[in-house]
Amino acid sequence: MDTNKTHPILLSGMHRSGTSMVTKILNKCGFIVGNKLDSNNESLFFQRINIWMMSLLGSSWDSPKVFDKINKEIREDIVSQLRTIITSRANTLYFGWSKIIKKDSFSDITQPWGWKDPRNTFTVDIWREVFPKLKTIHIIRHPIDTSVSLMERQRKEVELDIKRKKNSSNIIKALLSISHTNYNSSMILNSHQDCFDLIELYYDQIIRTQSNQNIIIRFEDILSNPEVEMISLLEHCGISVNSEKLNQILSSIDTSRKYAYRKKESLIQLEQPSQGLIDKMGY
Repeated sequence: MDTNKTHPILLSGMHRSGTSMVTKILNKCGFIVGNKLDSNNESLFFQRINIWMMSLLGSSWDSPKVFDKINKEIREDIVSQLRTIITSRANTLYFGWSKIIKKDSFSDITQPWGWKDPRNTFTVDIWREVFPKLKTIHIIRHPIDTSVSLMERQRKEVELDIKRKKNSSNIIKALLSISHTNYNSSMILNSHQDCFDLIELYYDQIIRTQSNQNIIIRFEDILSNPEVEMISLLEHCGISVNSEKLNQILSSIDTSRKYAYRKKESLIQLEQPSQGLIDKMGY
């Protein structure tokens, strides 16, 4: 895959940290993110592969583990399977079923492309063995805002999970598939402290995998200086956009989301228990 005309760019970072916003902006600028996406702009093709990889370690997005200590031969076999998967007809889930006859290849893509998935934070080292020249964009956000957003999503998901009817057929489906369960909510995120602990795991991994092919961008910096930050991102991705179109895209950014927690006294009180993490992340 090292002969690619273009190499993938992976977008990663903790859930609810602004990865979807950045992905949408890049996509509007011409960045290819795939044909079949979920509600969070994540390519189902690569998302499912990441879920499979993480399941090999008995891990998941809310209980992640690193691949550092796995057997060398097993690691090589995983990489071999990845190469097979991405060159198989299953990749039509990325390119679109209308192109199944043409059988598109990732080595034929000539413009910036990639995929967004927070799980990339932990699987990127494996992906780099498939795409040696891949780049990564890590997005980070103030841990309290991330935690508040995550807990709000959790509340909604739990409510939907409880109301959702569960019959024998979808229970069996859940038992037979690693990528589907009867619940969309996390089983282990039940407090802001749980969220802070998870955010720290993601942040530590981002720092641990830092290289000259990676960039770390703050969600708040995009909101404060959208033009400067996005020009930097576009240069990293090798994307050219005329100023008129870029200004049109940037005008849609909701700058009120910056440090949103500071508008509520009850959330400001979360600063004390999370101060160590806040300092660690440079906020």
